Amino acid sequence: MNDTETRLRDYLHTKAGTVPDSAHGPGLELDSTSTSTRRGWMPMALAAAGIAVVLTMAVPLLSSLTKHDEPSVAGLPAMGPVSDGAPRIPYAVTVENNPNNPLDTWWAVLHDGGKTVRNPGVKGGVLARVDGGWLVDTGYPDPKKSQAAVVSADGKVRPIGPLGAGPGWVSPDGRQVAVALSTYGQPTGRVVVIDVKSGKETSSITVRTRNLELFGWNKDGIWMNEHGLNPGPATVWRPGSKDTRTVKIDELQPDVERGTGTIAMSTTADGKKFCAKAATLGANGLEVKREYCYQPKTSRSPYLTMSPDGATMVSSAGFAVDVASGKVTELKLPAKSTWAGAGVFEDPDNVVLVDDAKAAQKIFRCSVVTGECKQIAVGKADESIALVKP
Repeated sequence: MNDTETRLRDYLHTKAGTVPDSAHGPGLELDSTSTSTRRGWMPMALAAAGIAVVLTMAVPLLSSLTKHDEPSVAGLPAMGPVSDGAPRIPYAVTVENNPNNPLDTWWAVLHDGGKTVRNPGVKGGVLARVDGGWLVDTGYPDPKKSQAAVVSADGKVRPIGPLGAGPGWVSPDGRQVAVALSTYGQPTGRVVVIDVKSGKETSSITVRTRNLELFGWNKDGIWMNEHGLNPGPATVWRPGSKDTRTVKIDELQPDVERGTGTIAMSTTADGKKFCAKAATLGANGLEVKREYCYQPKTSRSPYLTMSPDGATMVSSAGFAVDVASGKVTELKLPAKSTWAGAGVFEDPDNVVLVDDAKAAQKIFRCSVVTGECKQIAVGKADESIALVKP
């Protein structure tokens, strides 16, 4: 799903809801009061039709801009109390100051380890941390001018890759970015791999997929399928190869994390239950390693995310599943919490998530080992917060 469609769906969904009480509190501050506030305009999960929509705009840590051999995660102890310190992952803040045209409202600042980078005029989302800064997409509203770019810590913008490209996905080693070139209605699309440091194309392939959309890159390759409500099977391609592989997937696009070969999938069972599945790609297709089915408490379709080591699935339904043992841990969040996405792992044992049940979004840190959760930051009522996967 592209950024424009995502924003439109978020806007329409929000307009259909109720507008809550006003909130207070300056900016995104560390908050230890647990004071309830409300938020008006925010990314929302789509309902039971099975589409998950999230406004993914975020940034990575400045402290490791030069090392990208593997996804960067900040170590926290596996046991003991959850820290109430500031988020150890970056996040972007959008100020909803353009109610007449919400699709033309973009991130205002990136927060990262106590440092702030203001948007230098980019009309597009923040996607990932890369060498020299942060990967963004630009060019709204003209799809022919869309392009990947790197925003540096001093706010300079360096375009990379071809014009007309969709959002980029970072390689497992962090040194390359993959983008898709696809013209609406054309029977084929093209995947292009770009070296981040030089900006040069290193590999490409043409695939027979309409409305081509990428949705991940891990050790198995770049994952893609047709953009739409029922995208069908995935195509997986390893850059440098002339061949692709077709992989059957269940219902929704899986969560593909670049640090592991284990993916997370959400499916339905008997039309009443949702199932969280962890799977790896084998010789004959996806091999399910763990499945946990449950009765949803709300009409929202759940999000799933996989830990960077492939050991734990987290669902926006409020639980974590240990892939090896099957142990299910309830995340002890406040009653009536609603997640804006499945969260982002700081490290294999701690996940950070955004609660948008109130007008002012709140950021929580939860241990997937013990289920303990602590509120660590809060935004203003006219702000939306987006986390980034390292």
